[in-house]
Amino acid sequence: MTIDSKINCGGCIAKVQGDLDALCGSGNWSVDTTVANKPLTFSDDVDVDDVLDVLEKYNMVADE
Repeated sequence: MTIDSKINCGGCIAKVQGDLDALCGSGNWSVDTTVANKPLTFSDDVDVDDVLDVLEKYNMVADE
């Protein structure tokens, strides 16, 4: 699954990495910070609401 995010840089990745690694598994998620919508990709087995909770915790949920 891929959702938009506000993960803009390496510093942002470092903030969410621990929580996303715990939720998705280390190496089982990625974000492309070179694209305007900062797409975050993770396994379809992971509940999108749980991922959104992590992003919300760090104020990195994309504007709708």
